[in-house]
Formats: sequence, structure tokens, C-alpha cells
Amino acid sequence: MYSNSKERFSLLFLFLMCITTFTAAAQNKNDNSKVGVYHIRNYFSEAYLIKGNSGKLLLIDTGVPVPGYQDSLVNSIKKLGFKPEDITLAIVTHGHGDHAGNARFLQQTFKTKIAGSKADLEKFTTGKTELQKSEDVSIWGNRLRPYSDLNYPPFTPDIIVEKTIDLAPYGINGKIIPIKGGHTPGDLLILIGENLFVGDAFVGTFKSQRGGLAPDGHHVREHFFHENKQLADENLKVIEKIALENKVKTIYPTHNGPVSTYELTKYIKEEPLLKLLSQQENDLLRAVAKGKSDAASTFLATNFILQTADHKDLNKNEFLQSFNADPKATTESLTAEDFRIVFSNENTAILTYIGTIKPEGKEAGNVAVTETYFKEKNGWKLGYKREVN
Repeated sequence: MYSNSKERFSLLFLFLMCITTFTAAAQNKNDNSKVGVYHIRNYFSEAYLIKGNSGKLLLIDTGVPVPGYQDSLVNSIKKLGFKPEDITLAIVTHGHGDHAGNARFLQQTFKTKIAGSKADLEKFTTGKTELQKSEDVSIWGNRLRPYSDLNYPPFTPDIIVEKTIDLAPYGINGKIIPIKGGHTPGDLLILIGENLFVGDAFVGTFKSQRGGLAPDGHHVREHFFHENKQLADENLKVIEKIALENKVKTIYPTHNGPVSTYELTKYIKEEPLLKLLSQQENDLLRAVAKGKSDAASTFLATNFILQTADHKDLNKNEFLQSFNADPKATTESLTAEDFRIVFSNENTAILTYIGTIKPEGKEAGNVAVTETYFKEKNGWKLGYKREVN
């Protein structure tokens, strides 16, 4: 009897060990402790390749529908040591061409399943970015609009997202979170452990570099255009809440990222001051337009030509003479989304932004501007301004 009891105990112990081992293996299969995030930067579009502990791959956004991009995307994946056919799911964060541009290519070439929001289904099935529905948030929206309204090969997502979706079946411990989109109606977030991918809910800041633009330290700024600006602004707090509740360390906008959760919180806190200072810039511009000499000497202290919204160049006299007579000759002005605060306290704020200048007789170019403001009785006053080509 002792022998039989011992045998039964041994069998029970072995069974429990098998259960424990299987459970641990199942838990480790999608363990996020070894998740790999690979940032693919090609052309002016970006994508993220995610490798789960299971070895399966997830792709976030599919890039632009321009000649050569498909090859560059495939080659980038291979150079990282992976195979495109091992991508179990590609998530399109919204229906713009620089994110959904190669979804059909992946479907047809590698049988990749595509996930996209139901709210952007019309964009996907027609292959239209519909940028005319978006409102410019800053001068960069106006400048980049001609390059951003991209049509793409239409497709139907294999997974149409209406509510939160678990990514465990695709080898990743995470989820797709739809939000009430401000950039487009179908904005999606992807939460994977301490990483949160936000598409174009916002972008990282940038600087001029060799005639182009490059990330400048990955601080938060508003995207250039949104279909619903108010909702997009409110979504920043929604994203912050999700990030804080899930102890997210790194947030990945598709353009010019990543950023830290701290940087998002910092931007949300400083946005009112940014808007106030941008309003002062616009008030100054209007004062110059009305011919106020004191304002003109401040704003037009350097010998630069100003550019209008319809890309005409005006020197100082032409600007002052034509502004009131020609309502279309509206000079581009800065908004809060063009600024980035690098330091602020109760009495001082230092900001940077990228401006476009054209010295007389020379070609236009980008310039990095730093402004220092001091708080006085009547508000904030610009104390120093420095421009670096």
C-alpha cells in the first residue's frame, strides 16, 4: 500500500510539474521582457517592427505609396535579420497614405493580415487620404500639405477594429486600443508592455539639417494638421492617462519619435503658455501690418524678406504697403505648435522653433530660432532672440 501511495504521489508530482512547466512556458511565450522594437526610417515615412518573445513579428504602419518604398521596407526588415513573411499582423494606425500606403502590397505579397479602424474604413477601401478634411494646425501644415495628400492602393482590413483587441494570438502580449480620433476618425493606439505606439496623435520635434528636417531630441509637438483639432488636443490627456496607468516609459509617434511619457506630460502642462506666447507673436504681426512704427522696428529689425501664405516674397516696404490693401497677402505666423519650450519657470521661458528666412538676394532656407521671454506686469515680453542657420 505504501508503494502504491508513493507511486501515486510520484505521478501526481510529475503531473503538477508538467502543468507548472507548461504554464510557465505559456506565460513566457508572450513575455514582454524581451520585446524588440525596431524603428524603420525610409523616405519621410516611418514604421515600427516589433518582435515578441515568441519570435513572431508585428508591424505598425506600412509606409508611403511611392516608387521604391516597398523594396526599401522589405530590405530594411531583412537587414534586421527577419523575414517579411513572418509578420503575423500589420496594424495601420489611421487611414492616411503615409501609414496605409503599402497595406495591400503586404496582403498580396506575404499574406499579411492587416488591422485598421472601422472609423477609417472608407479611407482604406477607396485608398484616399482625404486631406481636404483636415485643418492646418501650424504653418507646417500649409507647407507639407502638397506632399501629404497621398492616394494609395485600396484594401479592406482583415481585422476591422471597433473595440480593444488582444494581441496574444499574434504572439505579442499587448492590445490595440481605438480612440475617438482627432487626427482622423480612426486613430489607433497599440500598447505593448512599457511601450505605447500612437501613430499621428502627435509628432516629435525636429530641426533643420542639411537642407532637410531631422529629429531634435524627441520632444512632443502637435501634428501639422487634424480633422478635429479640439479632439486631437483632448486626446493628449487620454494618451497620458493610458501611459501613466500602464507605467509606459516610452511613447512612439510614427514621426520623429520616440518620446518619454515625461515629455508628453511636460508638453500638456506648458501648452497654455505656448499658446499665449504664440498669440503675442500674432498680435505683433498685426501691429506691424497696421503700420505701428514701434512694432515694425521690433519685428522687422533684420533685413529679411517675409513670405506670404501663397508663397510670395515681400520686402519690408512691400509688406507694409500691400498687407492691408491685399487680404490674400497674409504673412505666415507662428502658432503654439511651432514652439518648443526648453526651459521655463515662473518668470522666464526659453523657446525654440524652426523658421524660414530669405536674406535679400539669397535663397530661402531654414533657421533655428531661440527666444527668451521674461514675465512683466503686463504679461510676457521677448527679451532676446537668436537665429542660427
